[in-house]
Amino acid sequence: MSKRLRLFYALWPDEATRKALTSWQSTLSGRKVPPENLHITLAFLGEQPADLVPELSKILASLSSDKIELLIDRTGYFPHNRINWAGTAKTPPALLQLQKTLIAALSEKHISFDKRNRFKPHITLGRQSDRMKSIDRPPIIWQADHLVLVESRFRQDEKGMHPQYIPIAEHWLGNRQSAQ
Repeated sequence: MSKRLRLFYALWPDEATRKALTSWQSTLSGRKVPPENLHITLAFLGEQPADLVPELSKILASLSSDKIELLIDRTGYFPHNRINWAGTAKTPPALLQLQKTLIAALSEKHISFDKRNRFKPHITLGRQSDRMKSIDRPPIIWQADHLVLVESRFRQDEKGMHPQYIPIAEHWLGNRQSAQ
């Protein structure tokens, strides 16, 4: 039986964007998402055979787009699972097209992914949290150009189980080089 990995595709922020997002977490109660785990999920694949990773990496490498400018200018709250998030008041068409192209490629290859929810691009800032206090925050301008295929693992520490996200393949939008 092949080893199985829990996988997803994501836009991966640069360090400046991570730092700015971390400052938005200052008023959060509950569990703050560690800076290294901040991202926008494009497609959640769930448990997949490890031997599918080369095909998933090819799909990632096939995605083409220029950098996508994201204006992170709002926060929100998912009350049913107590998640505070950051996102855009208006989703750029280029981001919607990129996600649509990814979903089409997965469907064409008959690779399963979570189809339950319509795409709601957001960055989870905190879990098991009360609604974030409303404060004035300067918008964050993120030149999104880094796509990754991520393995989600859980690690145990004295405070319990925590997700750990490990990029296993990456692709750069625009003129940057891709790597695996």
